[in-house]
Amino acid sequence: MKKEYKACKICKRLTPENICPVHGEEKAKEDWFGFLIINNINSTIANKANVSEPGIYAIKVRS
Repeated sequence: MKKEYKACKICKRLTPENICPVHGEEKAKEDWFGFLIINNINSTIANKANVSEPGIYAIKVRS
């Protein structure tokens, strides 16, 4: 079965859950575009994306 990911509007973290695992009460949105997989938080891309933890992140989250 295909997983459908949702994105937190605050941190842009992708999750299959309806609520962001980091921001507890923030409802995850289904309307997002593109994604980044961050393994090394010291990379140039992680710094430009303002990411401080490894994970999967949306590039853009629409409200």
